Amino acid sequence: MSEYRSTSSCVRISIMESPPQIRSPLVISLFAYWNRIRAGRIAPLWSDVQPGDIKSLLPYIMVVEVLELPFDVRYRIVGTAVVEAFGYDFTWETLRLPKHDLETAAWLGVYREFVERQGPCFAQYKVSMSPKDALVVDVGVFPLSSDGATIDRLIELEDWRAEGAFRPRVIKPSVQDFTIFREMSD
Repeated sequence: MSEYRSTSSCVRISIMESPPQIRSPLVISLFAYWNRIRAGRIAPLWSDVQPGDIKSLLPYIMVVEVLELPFDVRYRIVGTAVVEAFGYDFTWETLRLPKHDLETAAWLGVYREFVERQGPCFAQYKVSMSPKDALVVDVGVFPLSSDGATIDRLIELEDWRAEGAFRPRVIKPSVQDFTIFREMSD
């Protein structure tokens, strides 16, 4: 069974800026939008998200519903660029069903960490192609709420376009290739 391990290296993340490793203008743009509409709250309301405001980002976005008892996530919205990158449309699927593989538990741990952080999360897929060459994909995951207190959705952007021919359906990155950047407390 695969086990998820978040990175041990810490990066100070201000609520106003993304970590320096994140270079994707799409991830940075979604973060700026999320930060603006949250208006000082822990997370913006789901109803605050206006698709017209982020029209150019929509193909790269996933909206994930957080399910409890048992913990799971359902992909409510999967953008067309995400579908193209993965090779299939997984809208309305959960992590547990229909497929349950060795990495399911590890990916559930990743999503649980996203929810428990109650703030912006930044990560990267980094897949080694050779001893000197790695492909990197920036990821931003930002909490949403329906009631202003409970994190019950996440809006996520994985910028697969940054690496051109790098497609998860071909290379199949695993949870071992995924690093969440840790926040440092003051």
